[in-house]
Amino acid sequence: MRRISIIATSMTLVLFGMLGSGGVAGANGATAAPAVPPGTTPDNVQPFEAAGSGTVSEQPSGALVYDGGYISSSQLGYGRFHVETDAADAIGTARFTRFDGTAFSGGITVDPNCSPGCVIVTLSGSTEITAASFYMGVQRDTPSAKTITVDMQGDLTLAPRIGYLMVDTNSVGYGFGGISDAPGGLGPAVAVALSSAGNSFWTVDGAGTVKAHNRVSVFNGGPAETLAVGEQVTSISATPTDKGYWLFTSAGRVLPFGDAKFLGDLRGRTLNGSVVGSVATPTGKGYYMVGSDGGVFAFGDARFHGSTGSLHLNQPVVGLVPNAGNTGYWLVASDGGVFSFDAPFLGSMGAVPLNRPIVSMVRYDGGYMMVGSDGGVFNFSKGLFFGSLGGTHVPEPVVAAAAIG
Repeated sequence: MRRISIIATSMTLVLFGMLGSGGVAGANGATAAPAVPPGTTPDNVQPFEAAGSGTVSEQPSGALVYDGGYISSSQLGYGRFHVETDAADAIGTARFTRFDGTAFSGGITVDPNCSPGCVIVTLSGSTEITAASFYMGVQRDTPSAKTITVDMQGDLTLAPRIGYLMVDTNSVGYGFGGISDAPGGLGPAVAVALSSAGNSFWTVDGAGTVKAHNRVSVFNGGPAETLAVGEQVTSISATPTDKGYWLFTSAGRVLPFGDAKFLGDLRGRTLNGSVVGSVATPTGKGYYMVGSDGGVFAFGDARFHGSTGSLHLNQPVVGLVPNAGNTGYWLVASDGGVFSFDAPFLGSMGAVPLNRPIVSMVRYDGGYMMVGSDGGVFNFSKGLFFGSLGGTHVPEPVVAAAAIG
């Protein structure tokens, strides 16, 4: 059990940080009972990380008020806690206000399975986290010094994250919906892969150098093999576990890292068009590659459903998107033309003049979404449209996109 000890003396609160599970020493030398006795913690709890400072005051009624300073939580974000108990330290209200203005509010109730002085704090009110519950124990040491023990394990119910991300040539990320921006560019990028939770992503440049954004890890500093003259990495696809990824090259080679498995590639074969896009299947047990001529190559549990390799195209193909059931896929060309193979045709931009060419297409809520190099978004799905960069000044062209939902 991990918890934090908050000790207030003369109404000044100091947060000492993470302690072990053997209780928390109070200001008078007494030891508080663990906030959650052994065997009462639910199996599905998630860690609740916190650090910060604040003040504790006692009201005339005997109620205790903890007006937290800034708390940094890996689950809730960065913001302020405010907790008020009643005179018995048992029933009251709780509020957490995140830096972006999102407010989580709730109450405090007695937990019959918890030690005396232990209460449950419940919070709700966010589209991102529908509920948060954690244990908080209160111990009064002296009239002028009090100890609050907050259990750092809580039960968070996460709402599905829905949104999409665009990345420019300098790895700057533009998030829409439930996906945040990543304004600090980390260098050149040609492709992006989004984590399964949608809160982190990787970018890769043409030389195969991978950059991690937010909470994911880099499993290589560059290609494990030397790229041939004229060969470039063109795409990256993450495994479902977020513990690995595949890099795909213009020559059709596949370079796996982390827990990504090598399932075959096109080395040694003569291609009519360079490989311009690649994507793993929803299971992570296969992947597709597509050439600029619309040739499709399937490996693992990916299945071939057809291609445009024998057709004359107005503009080159720039991407392939498997449908959610992995029973078909769509190809998209740079003019917005869409080619469906065992997947429903939901519309295209092929007959519509575009300000800039299409550079990416992603699966999105039962359909697909196209993105232009100017950040224009064309949504052919049931998913919500959260906006675009079209009509705004974008310092660098968009080169790739990803979505969740």
